[in-house]
Amino acid sequence: MFLTQNAKHIFLNNTMSNEFFPPTEQELEEIIEGLRARLEDDSYQDEWPEINKELTRREIQLHELTIKNNAL
Repeated sequence: MFLTQNAKHIFLNNTMSNEFFPPTEQELEEIIEGLRARLEDDSYQDEWPEINKELTRREIQLHELTIKNNAL
């Protein structure tokens, strides 16, 4: 699955920034979906370690955001 234009923009900006405006749950889900698709694509094989690291970070971020939103 491909990232939407907005999610791609957020993904690119947030991987290079300190996330002044962190992504929403929906945006994180789209980012995670795109990262998983890249891990399944052999053309990104050289980038798999970095993609996996970013995927893990985003999954943790989504988990923490979900807990925070459920607490509210």
